[in-house]
Amino acid sequence: MFVMHGGAGTITRQNLTPDMEKQYREKLEEALRAGHAILAKGGTSLDAVETSIRILEDSPLFNAGKGAVFTHDGRNELDAAIMDGKTKRAGTVAGVTIVKNPISAARAVMEKSPHVMMSGRGADLFATQVGLEIVDPSYFWTERRWKDLQRELMKENAASSHKGTVGAVALDQAGNLAAGTSTGGTTNKKYGRIGDSPILGAGTYAENESVAVSCTGTGEYFIRWTVAHDIAALYKYRGMSDHPRREGQLRDAVQYARDVSGVGRGGWRAARADL
Repeated sequence: MFVMHGGAGTITRQNLTPDMEKQYREKLEEALRAGHAILAKGGTSLDAVETSIRILEDSPLFNAGKGAVFTHDGRNELDAAIMDGKTKRAGTVAGVTIVKNPISAARAVMEKSPHVMMSGRGADLFATQVGLEIVDPSYFWTERRWKDLQRELMKENAASSHKGTVGAVALDQAGNLAAGTSTGGTTNKKYGRIGDSPILGAGTYAENESVAVSCTGTGEYFIRWTVAHDIAALYKYRGMSDHPRREGQLRDAVQYARDVSGVGRGGWRAARADL
């Protein structure tokens, strides 16, 4: 099983041209097929999640990697997380500026260090030392995102509404879950702001005993209410075993998280371990 998202975002039908919609759908389908192909060949859920997210990170369409939004200071600071549902190992990075694919940096933190989270210059240095692809910060500059920042700076209240986080969850043939999330954050963010994407239990979570979850939306709400973990916990601890009731249970968990967080433009994708 493989599920992914391209972010909550603020794209409406009024500003989405047919050509742009076609580009979004084609890139999402490319990423979805790539992840599914790995699982179909017996590959791991971690490989499927990382591969699919890398494809979206390489596209300027999404607020992750190449298409990341700008901070108030005109920089691109990227966050990502990945988690293994079988072992609960995880890796996250926050505020990286020169790593082409932050999701791969997150996986490297998980597999090549004793740590779970790295941030800023230290995370960039670690990614360089372990041989990940490094780019000049100008690689992340796109005209569309730069114009977004200028519009936000011109507003009296510069609080941002531009999102577009990407994420994926997968269940492989061995029955193992994985979740991954990657984002550029919010347009015009300040003071080294970090959202929910690299925070385990807030924007990303996976455990074989319940579900794998990747969230998108206003990160502060997901952090305060630990939305990803709550969805997993509600699913896990009610202890229902038959599938029809489990379906209702997961829907209840999702609705609960939406109600308590007050997230109007947020969302998530989840995969179950008991299919």
